[in-house]
Amino acid sequence: MNRILRIPRFMKDGKNKTLELFIDNANVNDKGFPQEARFLLVIDDGNNRTAFQLSQAEASLLYTRLKYALDQASKEYIDIEEKNRKNYEKKSSRKGIQEKDSLDEELERLDSDEE
Repeated sequence: MNRILRIPRFMKDGKNKTLELFIDNANVNDKGFPQEARFLLVIDDGNNRTAFQLSQAEASLLYTRLKYALDQASKEYIDIEEKNRKNYEKKSSRKGIQEKDSLDEELERLDSDEE
């Protein structure tokens, strides 16, 4: 088996958790038939190590669903970011208008005081 992914997480208590993905490459079995690749997801919390084996079809399904979820999450993030940018621009333009109005009022007051 070859490790193809390792994602460590460092916890506050000093222990680290790890997510690993291993692959057992496709090969020819004892009877001469091709054998699909197998995937192994391993979660290690420092005390226990749990593994979950996936067939090639299951790994493909996981990949498809994960890609869909990532695409949706990215779209939502971009939408939120654009909405926040527009709100910020509106606030900035309103603030600029208010500052301009207050300056105009101040100038008018100064002009009326001079007369």
